[in-house]
Amino acid sequence: MDKHLIIFVRTPSVKEKDKNEQLKAYLSTMEHTASITSNISASKHIYYNKHIENDSVFNDEVFQKKIHKTLLPKQQLSDALKESFGQWAKKVVFMSSESIQVSQKDIELVFEQLNNSEFVILPQIKGGVLIFGTTFFNNDLLNYFPWRTEDDLLDTIISLQKSKRSYCVLEAKNAI
Repeated sequence: MDKHLIIFVRTPSVKEKDKNEQLKAYLSTMEHTASITSNISASKHIYYNKHIENDSVFNDEVFQKKIHKTLLPKQQLSDALKESFGQWAKKVVFMSSESIQVSQKDIELVFEQLNNSEFVILPQIKGGVLIFGTTFFNNDLLNYFPWRTEDDLLDTIISLQKSKRSYCVLEAKNAI
């Protein structure tokens, strides 16, 4: 399939006193992410940070599951993008599993906008990026990943402009 959806899942490290509350929040975000991505027409790739959760809310028949080979966020994204483009993907959309405000329509909009732009960004209102999509791989554009601040996003846009890449920034949304 020429469309790939990459989802990063971070397993929470829970302290005993907060264990139930954190696990409920984690399961809620996982269920939301699974429900909005299951019907997306794309090859779906889940990347876990610690261990692969088989038989989870992410159906093993729908989602390809992998574990990161590194702890460095920029390298994790770079590896995932290289793998997708190495599998002949023409459009790759990336998201985290932690944004409950993201909808299936948001993801589909990013894929759709990749018909007109080489890089599409759905920013977070308080800084950072909720979803992004790309039609090319350029490791230099990941210099500011994981895009936690408005400056990181702005620096990425400046890099896109300098490299003469077309891009689209969608209306910002809240995260959790």
